[in-house]
Amino acid sequence: MLKPVGKMRGFAAAANHQQPGDPQRLAQAIVQLAAARKPPTRLALGSDTVARIEEKHRDVERELDLWRSVSLSTDFKGR
Repeated sequence: MLKPVGKMRGFAAAANHQQPGDPQRLAQAIVQLAAARKPPTRLALGSDTVARIEEKHRDVERELDLWRSVSLSTDFKGR
């Protein structure tokens, strides 16, 4: 049975060289970021990262919609 570290090593080995990102383009993006007058608070790099963030935002939006009335019900009345 693999221990957690072993599982992570196996995952990393299987994922190696399968990433969609180009290291040279990443370096260019980092240089651009470093030179930015007004850099972003967060910069998602790579199509896989953008897709995961978009999915997370959709999930948060769905949950907010489902619980909106409860969320808003905690304010003082009349404010």
